[in-house]
Amino acid sequence: MTTPPPEIPASPAELPAPLTCFIGRARELDDLARLAEGARLLTLTGAGGSGKTRLAREAALRVAPAFGQVAWVDLSAVEDEAGIGQSIATALHVPDRGDAGLTEGLVAALAGRRALLVLDNCEHLVAGCAAIAEVLLRACPSLTILATSREALGIAGETAWLVPPLDVREAVQLFVDRARATLPTFTYDATNAAAVEEICRRLDGIPLAIELAAARVRVLSPGQVAQRLDQAFHLLSAGSRTALPRHRTLRATMDWSFALLCEREQVLLRRLAAFPASFTLDAAEAVCAGAPLHEEDILDGVAALVDKSLVVMQAGDRVARYRLLETVRQYAMERLAAAGEREALEERHAAYYLALAEALAPQLLGGEAVPGTVARLAAENENLRAVMGWSVQADARIPLALRLADALFWYWFCSTMGFGAGHFSEARRFVNAALARSAAAPPVLRGRALMVRGLIGLSQGDYHDATLAFDEALALVRAHDGLEVLVVALAKAGATRLMLGDLEGAWALVNEAHQRIPEIAPPGVLHSFTYSWRGMVARARGDLATARAMHEENLRVGEATGHRTILGLGHAFLAAVELAEGHDDAAFAHFSEALPYHVELGDAWGLALCLEGLAAMAIVRKRYADAARLLGAVDALRERSAVALPATDAEDRARRVALARGKLGAAFDAAYAEGRELPMDEVVRLATDDAVLQTAEHRIPVAEAARARNSGAIAPRLRVHALGPLEVFVGGVRVEPSAWGSARPRELLAYLLLHPEGRTKEQVGLAFWPDASPAQLRNNFHVTLHRLRRALGHPEWVVLVHDRYRIDPAVLEEFDVAAFEKELGEARHALKRQAEGAAARLEQVLARFRGDLLDGEPVGDWHLDTRDRLQRLYVDALMELGARLAGEERHAKAAEAYRRVLARDELHEEALVALMQCHAAAGERAQAMRAYTRFASRMQAELEATPGAEAMQCFERLQRAGA
Repeated sequence: MTTPPPEIPASPAELPAPLTCFIGRARELDDLARLAEGARLLTLTGAGGSGKTRLAREAALRVAPAFGQVAWVDLSAVEDEAGIGQSIATALHVPDRGDAGLTEGLVAALAGRRALLVLDNCEHLVAGCAAIAEVLLRACPSLTILATSREALGIAGETAWLVPPLDVREAVQLFVDRARATLPTFTYDATNAAAVEEICRRLDGIPLAIELAAARVRVLSPGQVAQRLDQAFHLLSAGSRTALPRHRTLRATMDWSFALLCEREQVLLRRLAAFPASFTLDAAEAVCAGAPLHEEDILDGVAALVDKSLVVMQAGDRVARYRLLETVRQYAMERLAAAGEREALEERHAAYYLALAEALAPQLLGGEAVPGTVARLAAENENLRAVMGWSVQADARIPLALRLADALFWYWFCSTMGFGAGHFSEARRFVNAALARSAAAPPVLRGRALMVRGLIGLSQGDYHDATLAFDEALALVRAHDGLEVLVVALAKAGATRLMLGDLEGAWALVNEAHQRIPEIAPPGVLHSFTYSWRGMVARARGDLATARAMHEENLRVGEATGHRTILGLGHAFLAAVELAEGHDDAAFAHFSEALPYHVELGDAWGLALCLEGLAAMAIVRKRYADAARLLGAVDALRERSAVALPATDAEDRARRVALARGKLGAAFDAAYAEGRELPMDEVVRLATDDAVLQTAEHRIPVAEAARARNSGAIAPRLRVHALGPLEVFVGGVRVEPSAWGSARPRELLAYLLLHPEGRTKEQVGLAFWPDASPAQLRNNFHVTLHRLRRALGHPEWVVLVHDRYRIDPAVLEEFDVAAFEKELGEARHALKRQAEGAAARLEQVLARFRGDLLDGEPVGDWHLDTRDRLQRLYVDALMELGARLAGEERHAKAAEAYRRVLARDELHEEALVALMQCHAAAGERAQAMRAYTRFASRMQAELEATPGAEAMQCFERLQRAGA
């Protein structure tokens, strides 16, 4: 009998002794300790220098008490797979018996013991490590292996755990600690905090890179280190002399990783350096394919680089994105230049993103027409910026730059609308740089780029530059471009003249656009441009009738196309006309209609118009402090988004400020300052919260409802069927599915109807968006409420009473759920009193039950209790009806009632017995027996049970009767 070697107790002495303190990673160590309890093979993966070895050491130390034996195997110096087993044997103190008995010796040393074996630095020996790990794990059921490698070993039962980068706090702590080790007098304070954080961010939280950067504080300040990170491989070149050669410098680390790749992977990695930021697989296939890589190779290649921790995958809701760490990209860019491919890859990168921008541009004309388009381009913003910078560096690239400017203006406009994430300033520099070198460019491209320069100037309030740009653009467009571009140029050129106070010049331009617009069909965004600006010029000239006609026509275009920006701005422009005419309620109605569109779109230009208008309404209603806050908020918004106050509104704005200041005195400045500091979600709350905006004497009106009341028209009534598929009728006309925009507004209608006493915004949020933040909840609620009001066509039907939203009962013609419950209670009561015709009355009420509550609607769990209660009411009433009909010997009708119960609940045994008795009484013994057989089969299949005694006895009686 072979005596096993003596057990080696777990001890920190078995683990490599660190020379520096371990910083951070508390969450990671907790995760690894938990995983180590159940995993057989736990592999820590990550890029070179990500801290795999040190984290593995600390994890092993943490879990060591749970193991009887811990062994650390450093494979960094092992050059071939043959040395793996011997390295493990050395760590386990297994005697050298030659290669023939090595594996058996390892198994004997580990079998039957709760052991932890750490295999460090497996990446250059992955296949060999995988083979020996699989053998040991199969032979030693109590063994756990903890491995570190830049890619997983790839065997059954492996848990691959990607080592995350250090978070900013931990990265800064590491930098400071290592900097003080290098320069004991180093201090981290307000003078260098921003630079240190930038270093840690630029180095992607990679511990080795941060330590190498910290070592430079002996000769450079943190600010100087940060400035030199574009040349990271020259900067981070002085590491520990005693470290492994591949860990002494950042370049050595990358050289080691690069050498482990096959040729195709090396080619793909260097070509991916063409992407300055994250990218999609489609983009990689378009840009990186080319000998020796085919397009179909890219997916497998990217996957392999992800596995080897050289490419980072960022999972998304719609499509996965990938990126290179900054240091990896710099290294790959050097390789790309050395291969002579840099210029070609940059051209392909630029061509791909130009094509993407041009393909999506029509979806953003005048505002985001297709939801998600802005987000799709925003995900590519850094790539687009790189193309912008690249395209203006050489005259030959200027046509591409001009095309890109033309394609991107509405993206910049929509992005600038993102509550402060403006791109206009950078866009303006780019367009000017492209135009400065465009003398030899095609006139069509130059004309369109000049229009973009004019549009940016119009948005930013530089009306003189915008006018010069449009004047030059118009000459080129008239001579070289098409009618659609000419109409846009005329309308927007008229806008710039308006802002300069040249009303006659503006009128001539917008009239010419108006005369040409009938040649373009069908009505769309170009018509909206024309109607909007002609209406604004007319209002400035005092022609309010023409202004109203134009803005109402614009709204009709918005309603016909469903274009959210047209609808939002259309209501805001018409509100300004109503305000000018002194129709305060109608103006407030249109501002209230417009605001949710701007909130939903993130349209800061439109939101600013509404905030200005609502500030005016607050002053009309003597809410001067709220007005001051809104004025402060809109000024801050304009500054962040680089969108100017229209010159046409400046005089009215100054008058409102003076009035509010006169009423509030010194309190005006405090309220204004408070508004400037409000985060945008609070500004939205202030602007959209009904409890803030309405007063007791000023209920929130809506444009159409206000006009209907003024004309004496009778508002249509509301009828809703929610038992079965949801159906909504307004004035007898069914609301079409397209009117809702999504399922949420329908759900909100049903929710409010099922709670006639009303629900607070918070109660709605808990039911609909339980995981949303308060800001998200407010925004989601108001967008959904707006869509509900818009779909009904009568927003005043949703009222706010004591902080509770509910459907105005005066407009409710019928809600079948409420009617069903009320009438069912009355009919059942009549049945108990043996009233004449009670059964017929109950049958009539039960016919209302077309199906389960909100059947087929994608609604939340909030409705389940009500659904189940209504089901029970329906089934109980059917049972009572069946009993009454059977008592009157109307067995066929009674049987039908019981069949309806079984259709609802196939295992309702009481209904089965009653049905069998009805059939038997009617002489239909065979049908009764078939009903029992079907029921018994279902019970056996679903519950593995048999019917109860009463049902079986009934069945047996029927059998004997037929014998």
